[in-house]
Amino acid sequence: MFLFRRRPELPAFIQAYQQAPQPDPAMPWREVGYSVIDIETSGLDERRDALLAIGLVEINAGRVELARRWYSLVRPPEGLLVGAGSIRIHGLTRAELADAPPVEEVLPLLLERLASRVLVVHVAQVDVAFINRILKARWGARLVGPALDTARLAMTLHQTAQTLGHVQADMPLPAIQLRALATRFGLPTYGQHNALNDALTTAQLFMAQASRLERQGRATLRGLLRAGKV
Repeated sequence: MFLFRRRPELPAFIQAYQQAPQPDPAMPWREVGYSVIDIETSGLDERRDALLAIGLVEINAGRVELARRWYSLVRPPEGLLVGAGSIRIHGLTRAELADAPPVEEVLPLLLERLASRVLVVHVAQVDVAFINRILKARWGARLVGPALDTARLAMTLHQTAQTLGHVQADMPLPAIQLRALATRFGLPTYGQHNALNDALTTAQLFMAQASRLERQGRATLRGLLRAGKV
């Protein structure tokens, strides 16, 4: 006789996030809502390192809305000591992290801000991997919905420029560091390794990239997804 264990019901906040309607890819990209995020971590290995901070900036009606920004520190798991080398990079002290809310309180707030929106992130393989690891370990869930990577958009723009002859065919791909790309577009940059600052830089970079892709005929969300989908 086989007994099948019933999967535990997902928490209400995850059900609400997963069941939220997704943006229509046929919509003009400027009519879509975007949530641009950046994270700070204790290291680059999502299997052993911890999420320490999340910054989020919204883009609505084709404009960055600073009034809708959101930032939270995240308390590391008990027993994980944030190394001095990591602290020198992001500047988050062990004392202030000890007073931060745990990830179980922060992730529901994040998913609420991602529901029915397009996620935008720079070098998504890091940020998305960390968040998905936590969601899977604690609730058996993962991020859903469309997502764009500004590093991939940069590569698409470079390849298009090569095809059109705007740059030499043998010119190497541009550096994908966030501030290097922002500088190429003549955008302001802010103090790095702060999750909210980096989310704002990413949001401005995305707007510049999307505007250039629009001039190349990619005027819808579907066009942007083809250029830089995660």
